[in-house]
Amino acid sequence: MEDNYSCCGLECVARNQWKAMDFRSALSLVWCAVSDANRLEIGCMHNCVDDILILHRLNLRGRPARAPVIKSVIWSPPAPGWTKVIIDGATLSSPTVGGCGGIFRNCRAFVKGCFDVPLDHVFAFEVELLAAFIAINFAWYNGWHRIWLESDSSYVVQLLSSRFEQVPWRIWQAWQRCIYQISKMEFHVYHIFREVNQFADALSKHTLGLEVD
Repeated sequence: MEDNYSCCGLECVARNQWKAMDFRSALSLVWCAVSDANRLEIGCMHNCVDDILILHRLNLRGRPARAPVIKSVIWSPPAPGWTKVIIDGATLSSPTVGGCGGIFRNCRAFVKGCFDVPLDHVFAFEVELLAAFIAINFAWYNGWHRIWLESDSSYVVQLLSSRFEQVPWRIWQAWQRCIYQISKMEFHVYHIFREVNQFADALSKHTLGLEVD
């Protein structure tokens, strides 16, 4: 005896034999499905004329995608007596070879120093953090004890702001040294957009031979 199944409001039998349905019922079913989909708050329209015309013919309002928010991002030098360093990291994949870079500037935006360091067998999140370690250590040994560090990694900014102890074990010792150094400094850390980070990005990619964006 064959079992009957229900699929999208249509009755079908086990051997894929569909019960006949008239055109009006099928159209009504499709219309209901389109109306239900239109009520979803997903905003996935491409906002093009074709989308709007199709929805208009179906008497639907649609959910246009949000327009992109355009923000002006401008780098500004630090206050007199401070040194600002922007850092970045790059990897080919994870884990694999990577590189990090940073550039130091004074209150007149003059370059005080920079670095690009190749790294081996690292994860993507570690590259950004190691860039911060190297920058802070670089500043420490050059006697620059009023440091303003900027990174486009929220992970790095959060760790340095909170000085959280739970970091991967293989960088734990470097992390402890970093925490000690910034505790003896006047130190600030801020998140920046990657568009401001072009020079540090170029330095990090230089270690890998990658093309700069």
